[in-house]
Amino acid sequence: MDETMRSEPNSDPLEYLSASRLKSFLACRLKFYYEKVLGLPAPSSPNLQIGKAVHAGLEAFHKAQWAGEDPSPELALEAYHNAFFALEKDDPVDYRSKPRSECIETGKRTISAYLDSDVSKDRRAILGVEAYLRREPDELPLPLVGVVDLVREGNVPVDFKTVGATPDLQEEAWSHQLQMVCYFLLLGDATGEVPGQAELVYLVKTKSPKIIRHQLPPIDLIQMERFKRLTDVYVQGNQRQEYYPSPGMHCRWCAYRSRCRAWGKQAA
Repeated sequence: MDETMRSEPNSDPLEYLSASRLKSFLACRLKFYYEKVLGLPAPSSPNLQIGKAVHAGLEAFHKAQWAGEDPSPELALEAYHNAFFALEKDDPVDYRSKPRSECIETGKRTISAYLDSDVSKDRRAILGVEAYLRREPDELPLPLVGVVDLVREGNVPVDFKTVGATPDLQEEAWSHQLQMVCYFLLLGDATGEVPGQAELVYLVKTKSPKIIRHQLPPIDLIQMERFKRLTDVYVQGNQRQEYYPSPGMHCRWCAYRSRCRAWGKQAA
């Protein structure tokens, strides 16, 4: 699971498309309705808290590199701490499953491991950090929007994933395919050039953190056609307001499972 994913406020699901919206809708339409349409709050988990704060630390580091400034470890760690405390203030976390001090140290170790890795010393020029991109409707039914963590020379989209264990790279490439096609379309539209092969950088939050960079295969026509068809499914389902649960193992960690269990009781 991508622990850095953020929930969206109450909004019109037909206003635009995004990888997050598509993935949520296709996984469980009722969860999508609660999270993306109604914007119901969900409690933050320790892992999500760490992921968001680590993401903020990497953002500060890469923005300093992009601006030609000193990307010091202190800068990244300060941004990490500031984000951790700000997020904690806005959205209190239940630390019963993981002590707060341990969460803070886990994030610090993870950022330090990244700064010490070869990935952080990549010599390719940075073209954008947290790049917000928008593509107006053409062959897609709605505008497409997305935020790319990092864009490197050659229009290469780079996305950071904080995870709790060493990932299965083939499985991860499949599970994040929608997101990568989204980036491909957005970058191609923004630059007029064919984007480079996307890269996923995994920050594995173990006691001895690991940094794994995985270059994905080029986006092909089959993936593009699948993406377009799924956007049609998304639009049609939302137009008909087809919001129903999809029970499965993912329910175990879903913040809306209590609401889902009560779904349909009033109608009965």
